[in-house]
Amino acid sequence: MKHSKSPELLAPAGSFQACQAAIYAGADAVYAGGSLFGARAYAENFTQEQLLEAIDFVHLHGKKLYLTVNTLLKQKEMEALYDYLLPYYQQGLDAVIVQDFGVMQLVRERFADLAVHISTQMSAASACGFSYLQKLGAARIVAARELSLDEIREIRGCTDIEIECFVHGALCYCYSGQCLLSSMLGGRSGNRGRCAQPCRLPYTALDEAHRRLGRQKEECYPLSPKDLCTIGQIPELIEAGITSFKIEGRMKSAAYTAGVTAVYRSYIDRYLETGCVDVREQDLERLLHAGNRSGFTEGYYKQRNGRTMLALTCPSHEKSRTEDFGFAEEKKIPVQAAACLKAGEPASLTVSHGGLSVTVREGTVQAAKNQPVDAEQIAVQLSKTGNTPFVMENVDVQLQEAVFLPKQVLNQLRRKALEKLSDDILCKYKRTAQAEETACAYCTDGKRQLASLSGSEYLKEMQPAFFTVLIESKTQLGAAAEQDFISRIYLDSCMYNHGSFAAQLKEHAGRIHAAGKQAYLALPAVFRTRTVQFYQEQWKRICGSGIDGFLVRTQDELGFLEQMQYARESCVTDHGLYTYSNYTKRCYQRAGWRYDTVPLELNKKELRERENTDSELIIYGHLPLMTSAQCIQKTFGRCGKAAGSAVCYLKDRYAKEFPVRNVCSECYNTVYNPQPLSLIQLAEDIRKLHPASFRLWFTTEQEETVRLVLKNTKQAFLEHRQPDLSAVADAYTNGHYKRGAL
Repeated sequence: MKHSKSPELLAPAGSFQACQAAIYAGADAVYAGGSLFGARAYAENFTQEQLLEAIDFVHLHGKKLYLTVNTLLKQKEMEALYDYLLPYYQQGLDAVIVQDFGVMQLVRERFADLAVHISTQMSAASACGFSYLQKLGAARIVAARELSLDEIREIRGCTDIEIECFVHGALCYCYSGQCLLSSMLGGRSGNRGRCAQPCRLPYTALDEAHRRLGRQKEECYPLSPKDLCTIGQIPELIEAGITSFKIEGRMKSAAYTAGVTAVYRSYIDRYLETGCVDVREQDLERLLHAGNRSGFTEGYYKQRNGRTMLALTCPSHEKSRTEDFGFAEEKKIPVQAAACLKAGEPASLTVSHGGLSVTVREGTVQAAKNQPVDAEQIAVQLSKTGNTPFVMENVDVQLQEAVFLPKQVLNQLRRKALEKLSDDILCKYKRTAQAEETACAYCTDGKRQLASLSGSEYLKEMQPAFFTVLIESKTQLGAAAEQDFISRIYLDSCMYNHGSFAAQLKEHAGRIHAAGKQAYLALPAVFRTRTVQFYQEQWKRICGSGIDGFLVRTQDELGFLEQMQYARESCVTDHGLYTYSNYTKRCYQRAGWRYDTVPLELNKKELRERENTDSELIIYGHLPLMTSAQCIQKTFGRCGKAAGSAVCYLKDRYAKEFPVRNVCSECYNTVYNPQPLSLIQLAEDIRKLHPASFRLWFTTEQEETVRLVLKNTKQAFLEHRQPDLSAVADAYTNGHYKRGAL
């Protein structure tokens, strides 16, 4: 019995050739990157001319094309976005895939009938986030790759938004959009489509005592997942309610695209027709030969994390063997034709496809004197569609008498008919843009409008209102609370076990209030279904603990706080809710989230162009480089479930040791930069950025180090003395303040 649920099969198109291969192999849609703003900056990508041609190509075949605009845009880039999108919008582009909150809002407001798909780079991981983004205008969300089938079913039960999930290809170790490893180590940002993949290099896992953890080979690759392959899970993925099955691979060849798409197409169709799927060994081999990284994993759909998902000791990346696939056979568009030739009148040809018919006329039919043309000759000539996308399936020829018409006239008749049919097919996709307002006028609102929205007057000599401290260890609280110049302390949720969460939070909030400071709770870096349920159950106790507000880190948390009707003016969005541009910052403020944190990847010049009046600037901290559903401790032994403690390290080939914290209450790992960011020594310079506040972020530091950092901060900012950072760390980094990120 035929199944009623038919998911979209979405294939990568890194080039026009790959786009053709995907459609011929059975893809329902392709996703492609243009010359700007795509998360695969080093793919071949499309020129404007090629992309316009690709949009027409997929539409002629009744398919769709989605454009990746899934990087974070700086202010100048945001000003150029409207003009960049306009020709694709007019051509009939089906959707844009976005990461930047400001890009999402610009598209919704300036191209209202263009669908917005939320990239997996936004890390949407619960029904709260999905519902929130849908309310703001998203048509589809690409789910975080770490979600289980149960979580996807939960989301599907709570919202009717389209859900897109990866089914094949490369996996990242980190939650997408939360990785700064490539950016901080080499200046190439994954948020800008330029990831250098340092996660694919060897690392040695060490325990708290800096001894080799568990059983490891000399060269170990604990941050390198195997490639995803879910061909055997197709029935469960369909039944979970996934709208679109996404194949990764815009950096890969057209042969890879054709081969992988064809295999998934055949198994999806087989399940829809028969209700069952038995994976054949030869098809799995074909997928392996198309490309794999040390074999395949079925990903997170049934497994929370684990050693078997990682390449570890064998990081070989087998490249596509094109001889196993070749290229997908060209599939032309079937056309029905009817020709009518009557002496003394123009020749008439009607061509039809998909309920659409067009009729053209050409020349004058002559009465035959010697050699009349017969119906078969005319049908043969009209069937020669050549390099057009059409094929004549049937040509009906009506001759009322002996007639003659030159071949060149028949050719012209066919050419005009097919061109008109093509134009009529594409006509329904074309749009007329509202071009009266350019991007420059729309996005360059600058500091004046932001200041107006925030209710703050922009003053060149404004001083920060207060200093804040974020702590991730209970032992750091005393040192932070005793400093009179600190106005707010953020208590990271990673410090608490679920069993005593509210009680400990209340105790710490009380101590902070007794010291005359505000107490905020910093929500988890990941807010999945299980976490949502916990916070819903504990909500009254959390609100009754005495905390004054929240540091918010994900779209899921924005949605959760909205559902709980919590006061937005008591919230600060963290650096991972990126506000690269003034326009994006303004969009968050219009949505009610007034206070934000300055992003970590902007340089000095970009920060000076940014409006920072309602922003918090991080001036110290071992910054988080990765947030992962994997667990280093579990990979090489067993998780100790020691929430809030730095339980191990990763040593790279230069002998740098990256601290890794287990956040067992939420089941994720955080990898930190071994060198702390410090802008303390640049106090006089960064004061000119005029942020609302400065934040010091303590992660793995001992209590004495916390005191030293705070002492140096006070000297630099309040006493105008040069601090001595040598007592704090052997080495520190200025982050991107001087160099910026590509």
